[in-house]
Amino acid sequence: MTACLLASGGALAKGGTFGDETRWSFSLLLGAQSSKTDDLNKGLYQSPFMGEAIILVREGGAGAGVDGEDVDQNETAEEPFRFDNPLPDEQAAALAGFEFSWHPNDRHAFFFGINSWERTAINEVTGNLPLQQFFINNVVEGRRKGTLSFTEYQLGWRYSFVRRPKFRFFSSLSIHEVFDIDYQERWVFLFADSPIEDLIGVRRDIFMEAQTAALFMGGIGLGGEWFVRDWLSLGFEGKYLISESEFTLRDVRERNDFISGDQVTRSGMPFRRMSDGRLGYLVKDATAEDLEDPDTREAFYRPIKLNLDGWRLLFRVNLYY
Repeated sequence: MTACLLASGGALAKGGTFGDETRWSFSLLLGAQSSKTDDLNKGLYQSPFMGEAIILVREGGAGAGVDGEDVDQNETAEEPFRFDNPLPDEQAAALAGFEFSWHPNDRHAFFFGINSWERTAINEVTGNLPLQQFFINNVVEGRRKGTLSFTEYQLGWRYSFVRRPKFRFFSSLSIHEVFDIDYQERWVFLFADSPIEDLIGVRRDIFMEAQTAALFMGGIGLGGEWFVRDWLSLGFEGKYLISESEFTLRDVRERNDFISGDQVTRSGMPFRRMSDGRLGYLVKDATAEDLEDPDTREAFYRPIKLNLDGWRLLFRVNLYY
């Protein structure tokens, strides 16, 4: 995944060509990368939050059951609920990093760099959520945020096939090791209105984090740079990255601040630690009946499989010495 930064050969020599002496360069880069993460965009990002709650049904009151039926005061019933808050189908996100390059001559350069990438999707909706035996008119402002990030280092070679006094064009080949691949998701429910005045302003959070160790990738690209001074150039590069394989997220950790007094059972969480340790997502067409039996509940979850294949576009500032 790296790439790009590719600084360019040594200082400009007299006569409009690069000198043959060995040079070094340091590059700062800023760009964007898109990745094919369909199991996030079309899977987990679409998963609902589901469960059951004990509802207090009061005759003709604000605490009436989900179906609105009038029954004896203080009678309770277990009612299913579903809260949908799909995240937008994000693709590209910003990437930043730096690179050191060694230029043994005017055609070749070998580089090493470190980059970081992070993509965040956010959505906010308003809906009903049960809490402490109330459902209808329990209005919550729901905020959902999903963040995928990684750090990488890269090694590569660049070949300048066009060399002019003020500009050059090059091709590049690189290998990348992606590490610290991390996914975080947070649901925040803020109760904006409720028949119970004490619930207004109450907040409930759900947080999940999953990781994986490392992923190897290869990249091929084309780019160019324009020399503002013999020691300073501005560059650009387009590169396509290919993963050696798909990867899954593990080390799943989840926490929330729902309490027993809320009388809410979260049987249909949008994410789940599968029996084999992988992160899974709830299929969006699952029903409350599908999730009733804990022994068969996992059948309605799918493991997340990802790769980071995609285009990377970079802008570089190169300093030569």
